[in-house]
Amino acid sequence: MTPHNLPIFLLLEQHPGPVATVLFYESTGKLLALTERYSIKPSPALIREMEQMLGSDTVKIR
Repeated sequence: MTPHNLPIFLLLEQHPGPVATVLFYESTGKLLALTERYSIKPSPALIREMEQMLGSDTVKIR
């Protein structure tokens, strides 16, 4: 499975918009800035879906 086929990436692609997406890996303390392909339009529905995948209180919009 390539990263582009992972559920989180597929979800991000379904919510295109102007906000850049950055992933933070707590285990390593590393940030990964995603390409424009994964820029999003934040919404309550998107945040809810992301937290269902990643856990509650894991999604931050800044």
